Parts: sequence; C-alpha cells; structure tokens
Amino acid sequence: MDKHTHRRGTERRAFGIFIASLAATMVVLFAGFFIGTAVRNARQLDDTILASGRALFQELVLARRWAAGYGGVYVRKGPGVESNPWLVDPDLQAADGSWLTLRNPSLMTREISELATAASGFSFRITSLRPINPGNAPDAFEREALARFESGATEHWATVDSPAGLEFRYMGALPVEESCLACHAVQGYRVGDVRGGISVTIPAENVHRERARTELIMALASAVILAATLALVYAFVASLRRKLEKARAELELAAVTDPLTGMYNRRYGMDRFQREVEKAARLGTPLSCAILDTDDFKKLNDTLGHLTGDAALKTVASCLQAGLRSYDMAMRYGGEEFVLVLPGVRAEEALSVCERMRQRIEERGRESLPEGAALSVSVGITAYYPPSDAAAAVSDKPDPAAIMDELLKKADSAMYRAKTEGKNRCILG
Repeated sequence: MDKHTHRRGTERRAFGIFIASLAATMVVLFAGFFIGTAVRNARQLDDTILASGRALFQELVLARRWAAGYGGVYVRKGPGVESNPWLVDPDLQAADGSWLTLRNPSLMTREISELATAASGFSFRITSLRPINPGNAPDAFEREALARFESGATEHWATVDSPAGLEFRYMGALPVEESCLACHAVQGYRVGDVRGGISVTIPAENVHRERARTELIMALASAVILAATLALVYAFVASLRRKLEKARAELELAAVTDPLTGMYNRRYGMDRFQREVEKAARLGTPLSCAILDTDDFKKLNDTLGHLTGDAALKTVASCLQAGLRSYDMAMRYGGEEFVLVLPGVRAEEALSVCERMRQRIEERGRESLPEGAALSVSVGITAYYPPSDAAAAVSDKPDPAAIMDELLKKADSAMYRAKTEGKNRCILG
C-alpha cells in the first residue's frame, strides 16, 4: 500500500469517526432537550392537577364553613331525601306541616361529591381516623395522609392506579373550628386540632394518556428533526470534504506536473523513473528510455517570440502524451527536453514508438505554428535488460539509481548523435 492509499484510508476513518462523534453529540443534545421538555411538561401537568385539587379543597372548605356557621342547612324531606341517622333529632316540622331534615357539613360534602362525580368525574369525601359515620372511614391513601397530618403536614397528594385507571388524589387537613365543636366536642377535640381531612379524587387517566401521546409525538418529531439535521450536516461536511479533496488533488497535481505542458515535472518524473527501474529489475522485464530535444528551439523563441515557443512545447507534449500507454511515463526533463520511460518495451520497439511520435510532432508543427516555422525533435533511445537468471539478479543487487543514470547518459549520447547527424531523427544508443 503506497502512502497516498494509506493517507486516504486514514482520512476516511477520521471522517467516519468525526461523523459518528457529531451524530452522537447531536443525539445526546436532542435526547437531553426531549427529556428536559418531557420532564418540564410532566411537572407543569402535575402542578396544574395539584392546583386543581387545592382549589377544589378550598371551595369545599368554604362551603363547609358557611354551612357550619349556621349549624347546618335544613332541606325539605321527600323521595330520596332521608334523615341523617348519625345526628340527634335531625328533623323538624315546618309551619305548613311539611318536614325538614338537617344536612350537616359532612353529609353536604358527600352529596356534593355525588353531584360532582356525575357531572365531571371529580369526587371528594370527608374522612377521619375517628369518624362518627363508619362510612367515612379512610382508605389506604387517606390513612397515610391523616398520619402525616398528625405529624404536622397540612396536605398530601399522589397519583395512584385504581380499577378506574390513574387518579390524582389530594387531601388537605381540616383543623377544628369553633363551629365544629357542636358535633365533635364529645370526641375530645379542641379548636385547632386536626380532626380529619377532605380527600379529592381527580380522574387522570385521559390526562396521562394525552401526555404520553404528546411525548410520543415530540419524540417522533425530534427523531425526524434529528435525522434531517444529521442528513444536512452530513451532506454539508461531505460536500466540504469533496471540495477539499478536489483542492488537494489539484495541489498534488500541481506539485508533480509542469505548469506549461501538463507533463510530469523533473522531480516527480525522476522518482517515478527510479521506481520503474526497480520494478523492471524485480520482474526481469525490459525498460526503454528516450530523451527528446526540440530542434532549434532557441532560434524559434528568438525569431517568433516566447509565446510561439511555448506553443511549440505544448504541441510536443500533446503528441507525446497521445502516443503513450496509461502506464508509460513522460516528463519535462529540461527547458526543451523531454524523457520517456516505457516499461516492458525493448529498444527496437521503443524506436518504432518514438519514430511515430517524431513524425506526429513534425506534422502538428506545420498545423499549429506560424507559416514558415518548423517543429521537430531529435530522439536518443536506449534500454535496460535485467539479468535473465533471477538468482543472479538477486545476488547482483542492482542499484536502481545507478541504472537510471546510465540509461539517461546513453539516451543523451544517442540524442546528441541525432543532432549531429542532421536532427529530426531517432537514434538507438
């Protein structure tokens, strides 16, 4: 694995870790927001129900206080209106001969509760650890509240599960007032004593079901928003990464290519040349090298200008690149000199390849340069043939750099022979 492949793999892993970390952070933030919102909503709901329980309790206390202040309220007896068996002499006859019966605060509370339950589902009852009416005996929740009242508490509440579903239970303490002694003095109570309390029951099943539904909707909405946000962030980061990759690829390409001709520059070309020599020595395959020099380039520059000279070099480069295989290598070696490296090609084959290129350069020069200007190259070619005996090749331990220098030297000599023999030709060295 070369360093570029390793680097790309490392960057992909780093990108994956970054995206995973970003996603985890956003999940934590969204989860924290959702949980915090759900907890706040639950607290607000509980506070609202508690406020309702307290309000109902206070309204009942005021109604009881009003009734107790008058010693109770007489109502006309009739169908469904019976005397309170727990009161002494609760009935009296009116002037018109009809009978009235006393409704004390305790019974008033029970009858109001029956009306409230039928109308809205709310219910309430008065209870005590020592009730006069056994029907007012406390249940488990009320007994716990009354025990707390004896320890100094003034209210108690809880959400409980009942056969009818979830219910919010609230109970407030009832201290003995002067008006209460008419009925409760015989039990030993004094003003200020807590003799019991009023228990309020509010149906909460629908409320909690609605809260659960709201939380589910919030969770789904949060998940959708989170997914959309992650997708947008991923798309943005991926786009940014692609742009950075493109910019880096352009920088890397600029670092290894000649800006005028687009061919490999000398620094990268020499490194690539040496690696091709190493590969040829390892595989035992031939490797050809050619040096091309643009004929009379200084004269072309001086007479027609540098722009024409640049155009000539670009034409040479274009013809060389068009005639190479994907794994061949061409570089700008000097000002007007180029080097070709042809892996797996013998010298005679390289001569044919270079001859075609030479002809193509001459033709293109007539097409692209000003009239009267000529474009040609002189080419020197040589080849490296590794030892056929693999064992000998290993034992000899060839020096790639030395082999490359020798190839360049021979090709350069052949190129100068081409110059002295008339230019615009290819010579084997």
